[in-house]
Amino acid sequence: MGNLIQRREREEKKKRYTFLGSAAIGLGAGALLAPWVGGVVLVGSAYAGWDWIKFRAKNGMKF
Repeated sequence: MGNLIQRREREEKKKRYTFLGSAAIGLGAGALLAPWVGGVVLVGSAYAGWDWIKFRAKNGMKF
């Protein structure tokens, strides 16, 4: 039972950092390179954020 919980926590952490990292890269690219480059990356970040929130809700994790 503990192994399952730890595996879910590791997976949640991986999804969270993927979302946060891609959002930071998107904001940085939008500010430094071009707004359309940042916009493209932020679309991917929005999907990663949705996937993270959906995972938390499915597994009953609190926010």
